[in-house]
Amino acid sequence: MAKLKYSSRKQIIESSPVFDELVQRNKLDVSDKIVLLTKENAEKIENLIKSDDDYFPFSQQLFNYYGLTRIKTNQDKALFAVAREIDRDNHTNVWRYNKNRNSFYNMINYISNPTNDFFNDLEKGTISLPDKIVEKCGSGLKSLSSKICKYLCEFSYQKDNYYINDSYIRAMLLFYLDCYEVKHDGVKSINVVNSMSYETLHKWLEKLHEARNKKHQCKITKSELDHILWYCYKSFDL
Repeated sequence: MAKLKYSSRKQIIESSPVFDELVQRNKLDVSDKIVLLTKENAEKIENLIKSDDDYFPFSQQLFNYYGLTRIKTNQDKALFAVAREIDRDNHTNVWRYNKNRNSFYNMINYISNPTNDFFNDLEKGTISLPDKIVEKCGSGLKSLSSKICKYLCEFSYQKDNYYINDSYIRAMLLFYLDCYEVKHDGVKSINVVNSMSYETLHKWLEKLHEARNKKHQCKITKSELDHILWYCYKSFDL
């Protein structure tokens, strides 16, 4: 598999037949191996994900079945079922590999505890929520916590408040900051990005998002930005 590498000494996206075929087949707008964050590219990637059987969003169907009232309190294990399906839909494997199941249960208890005001903060777009989940419930939830917040926010309130903390998004962040001419002094390697809190990662993704909005006329959502970085580069070896 082709590799991605970004350090203070070397920035390289190796040649990849899989990536090249994706770009050519779908006529994606690319600059020096960077799939540009255009609305046209975003729409093409969204259609590819919708038609990809590996990413069937069953979690939303479960959410619609249970409804927000039951999910908020984990009545009939509604929150548990939806959260586990978000884990499966996104291949974060917290539940599948068993090692972080205690943290998963802690997360369910934390979200469904009304004294934590989780859903109020979710609707407001409180950016510290994924970090709070990790802090209170377990470090193995670093990626899943962002996806739980993102999708519960979308399903519950139809709001686009959260980016995803995903290994491919982190791997591509600095390449995209360079492409869109966002200065990132002090953040010179993937190791630095991987050590970031969610709140800090969100800040850099916002800077990227703002820079692309100045360059391209039609805006894209946080979710569409996530999906370009993840779907286009998920065949690479990290």
